[in-house]
Amino acid sequence: MDYSKQINIVDYHRNLDQNVPISYKGPIDEKILQAIGSHIESILSDHPKAGKKIFKIFIELAQNISYYSAEKSIYKDKKEIGSGMVLIGETEESYSFVTGNLVRNEDILSIIDKSEIINSLDREELREYKREQRKLPKGPKGGAHIGLIMVALTSDNPLDIEVTPIDDDHSFFSIAVKIDK
Repeated sequence: MDYSKQINIVDYHRNLDQNVPISYKGPIDEKILQAIGSHIESILSDHPKAGKKIFKIFIELAQNISYYSAEKSIYKDKKEIGSGMVLIGETEESYSFVTGNLVRNEDILSIIDKSEIINSLDREELREYKREQRKLPKGPKGGAHIGLIMVALTSDNPLDIEVTPIDDDHSFFSIAVKIDK
């Protein structure tokens, strides 16, 4: 089978806007976190304040993909790593940070609900909500339930989420956040 006929890499390249300094699709493990994190720091050095925010947001959202994506890659040591997409776009006024990954449909309502709560709160209310969430028992992956809250606080902008049904069991979940320069 000739895969080059199924996937037209030239069309894919053309569809990526020139204002996309970073795009990645695949498993997200510690090595990928380090590599992309270093790249973020180097290409955003002209805007250090925005660069630091994007780096923090990248860590939070990439870890969510690694832990919670329904699409997994299995490494030699039998360790499962979540796979997904990471993209950074740029305009004259801002950056946009976008991630996407496959999620189980049974998990999507809680993500939507939490995102709606986060978007309804002002900065001080978000801080209080973060304190409340930290008091809850740790999640199955050890998290404190505050990743999306931290993204909203760091960016100073609402979360833009989109859910696209894939099949009876899965949807594609994407989250975008704007970071002002």
